[in-house]
Amino acid sequence: MELFLIRHADALALGERGITDDTLRPLSEKGEHQAGLVARGMQRLGFSLDKIVTSPFLRAKQTAELMLKHWTGPAPEIIESEELTPDARPKLLARFLRRLGGERVGLVGHIPHITTFASWLIGSKKAQIDMAKAGVAHISCGAEPGRGMGTLQWLVTPTWFRE
Repeated sequence: MELFLIRHADALALGERGITDDTLRPLSEKGEHQAGLVARGMQRLGFSLDKIVTSPFLRAKQTAELMLKHWTGPAPEIIESEELTPDARPKLLARFLRRLGGERVGLVGHIPHITTFASWLIGSKKAQIDMAKAGVAHISCGAEPGRGMGTLQWLVTPTWFRE
């Protein structure tokens, strides 16, 4: 399974425009642009996705939806999962992904969870993986994801996808 771990794109700050619930923070204009860059850039470089799994938080869902808006060809299915919330356990996300199946899966989540999951996949709790907003990490997991079963192929910022 090839995993593309995607940190949600830039979002409004808590308190901005009166938003007091962290789960309801929308993307900023910059974030909307970043989501499109990621989708177009991945496709331009030959990467496709079977599915996109997203956190239920608004900014992650909007990142996934905007990626699809800029997707050409067969669009990946979007699936929402509580296993991508900021405090979810990596083991439970891996179990969810094994049941889900697929060859190339995008995961749209949050810091610290998405980087903790990346570290868990590559087998190092001490790995310090830093992801920019709308950054993408490509991890190959062989047949299925599990602790120490992944290899980090690359990690990029959204500017890497610029046209």
